[in-house]
Amino acid sequence: MRIVTWNCSRGPWQKKVPALAHLLPDIAVIQECAKPVTESDTCLWFGDNARQGIAVLARPPYRISRHQVEADVPKFMFPVQVSGPLSFVMMVAWSKGGQAFPYVEGVVQGVRIYRSVFASVSTVLIGDLNSNVIWDDEHPAESNHSALTSLLSELGLVSAYHCFHDEVQGQESRPTYFFHWKRDRGFHIDYCFVPKAWGSHLQRVEVGTFEAWCHLSDHRPLLVEVATNVA
Repeated sequence: MRIVTWNCSRGPWQKKVPALAHLLPDIAVIQECAKPVTESDTCLWFGDNARQGIAVLARPPYRISRHQVEADVPKFMFPVQVSGPLSFVMMVAWSKGGQAFPYVEGVVQGVRIYRSVFASVSTVLIGDLNSNVIWDDEHPAESNHSALTSLLSELGLVSAYHCFHDEVQGQESRPTYFFHWKRDRGFHIDYCFVPKAWGSHLQRVEVGTFEAWCHLSDHRPLLVEVATNVA
């Protein structure tokens, strides 16, 4: 199964979404994506701005549906039920500033609210978290990136990228975001946290190159491929 997350940096659906086709994702999570015309069991959309939300796309035999949403979850984190050869709950995220719980603080709060889901079923947290351990000092200690990774570890999740490439948080060699679209201002801020049991079944974890995606977005897609016999 291939999962991809990508912040497409706004723009028309017809131009942005097809760019992922060659990656052959079974599930794609696309932030800052315009709202599609229709929804189905292979296309869902979340948000409050039709020009910028989160699209979740599935390719058969996978199907997706809306999971129960809890109250008071900060923008934007939404649970999606994924059904197929590998079934699980996917928490799709796009953390934002200017909120009561800005950026990673909102993600931490969201994980706490959905703690029972994380603890009871196989759950993936994926998306543009706008976060990295290098900015820990900009947030309260109980709600910074280190706090998030610790909380997720307690709940049995690991970062697919860091597990596969054996890199530590804050020392990533492959940026997923280029500030002001500049090659020398790269940061790793997009993530896919998976159940620890999936760690030894990861077959491929890749980040798109600067050159291949610079005409489309300041972010690069993160692709995670896992064997479906993990369950």
